[in-house]
Amino acid sequence: MKNIAFIDLEIDGRGKILDIGAVKADGTEFHSSRIRSFIDFIADCDYLCGHNIVEHDYRYIKPFLKRNYFLIDTLYFSPILFPEKPYHRLIKDDKLLSDELNNPLNDSKKAKKLLEEELAVFSRFPADVQKIYSGLLGKDEHFQGFLHYAGLTPKVFSFFSRVRQDSIKDMLGGKICDNA
Repeated sequence: MKNIAFIDLEIDGRGKILDIGAVKADGTEFHSSRIRSFIDFIADCDYLCGHNIVEHDYRYIKPFLKRNYFLIDTLYFSPILFPEKPYHRLIKDDKLLSDELNNPLNDSKKAKKLLEEELAVFSRFPADVQKIYSGLLGKDEHFQGFLHYAGLTPKVFSFFSRVRQDSIKDMLGGKICDNA
């Protein structure tokens, strides 16, 4: 895997960071509430990945970041890649009681596993289908990082403008509504 850190934050009701968990592709782990140590931990990464990172975690760490990162959000591709699942939240099987605090290190490891599964499924799609998803979703911040990580750079987005609507329906037949 490329230079990536899988992250999760535990936040209190007032927006204070209580706990941070992270794991890199090489298995190096971080678990602390010290934001400066966390920033040092992710300094060599190009990608930050988390489950709902775009809407949640990133806004709490953004003020501390010294540069931009590609954000990979495992939540938003999950329903597309695993439509048979009844829900797409992370399974908290490590919690004994529902009111216990989440363990952000465990959740970051789950995000890592989920991204690996998502990439495996996405890589099995035909190249044209991948490009269609890229064209449809490539400008949305919830999908950009995933697509970039999968090798679908903005240059691929121009493919979409050359694809006719009928071609998309043919390639995604049975997976999208024919009347939409």
